[in-house]
Amino acid sequence: MALLVAVALLVGGLVATGVVPLLKGPASPPPFAPTFQGAASEGQPTANSVPGGPWGAALGLASRVPISLTVPTGNLTGVKGVDGCNATLTSDLPKDVVVQATPASAGAGASAFWVVLYVNDSGGAVGIMVNGGVSSELFTLEGTSCAKLTNYLVPFPSGSPDSPTIVNVVNAAGGGAFLAAHPNATEIIVGASVVIIQPVWEVVYTTCTLSPIANSSGSEFNATVIGTTVENHSAGPVSCSLPAGTTLPTLAALLPGAPALGKAI
Repeated sequence: MALLVAVALLVGGLVATGVVPLLKGPASPPPFAPTFQGAASEGQPTANSVPGGPWGAALGLASRVPISLTVPTGNLTGVKGVDGCNATLTSDLPKDVVVQATPASAGAGASAFWVVLYVNDSGGAVGIMVNGGVSSELFTLEGTSCAKLTNYLVPFPSGSPDSPTIVNVVNAAGGGAFLAAHPNATEIIVGASVVIIQPVWEVVYTTCTLSPIANSSGSEFNATVIGTTVENHSAGPVSCSLPAGTTLPTLAALLPGAPALGKAI
């Protein structure tokens, strides 16, 4: 699971342009467990402080865990060698990140931990972590080294379905039954806005932990959603010894010529 988080960071809101509106007024505290659009709105000011904008939210990754856990920062930022893409890590990153637990009372599609990738119009990107209501910069990507990846990402269009809508259609397709049978499952939600097609989402429910455990196995449900249509889904046993996400459907089949994006999701 740690590698899913690490690689998905590379592929990752638009408050200023109204694409992702603020959920609350500036005097209100940010939600502890926002939806994707809420996380994108919360992280937008942090992205705006990074040179090279304007920035628009093009990808979001949530890890919804029932118990807070500590993940080495290297697991979140170990993306420097993917297809030659070179991330410039924020200089003051802590050694470890506490992935905040999401309360059971939080609605579908909400999570206390998000990473949102914002892109500009020259192929650059900045990764912002929204963790328990606090946003901080993780890394930046230069367009010259990451063009194979960032050229396929665009800001989410105005009116795009938010993560609760995506998760609800996944749950209706069998995800809800999996969660009922495995109430402590970790939930991973990845959404990317890509050129040509509608935004693509992957939703994974797994009994594996975020850190792979040798010689262990579990159960997993995963689904691919394009727009609001579940294109495919599956459930069954999975090896927890492998990085979670290795059995995920990829975007490579949907985006011929975009191997980096396919690998990342």
